[in-house]
Amino acid sequence: MELVSKQLTQKENLDVAHHNTILSQLLSLIPRHDFERLERKHSSGRQPRIFTRWSQFVCLAF
Repeated sequence: MELVSKQLTQKENLDVAHHNTILSQLLSLIPRHDFERLERKHSSGRQPRIFTRWSQFVCLAF
């Protein structure tokens, strides 16, 4: 009986791991290669200090 409940618990954990958050669903609408192309086009030439431009965009979107 314990083995069956343990297997069900493991399966439930795997099911939860495959759900996307709303934020990831929204970000999936923005093609990453287009973002990087626009980043290169409009770059000031300075390297970001801590966050990449994509990370900063994700933080702002959040």
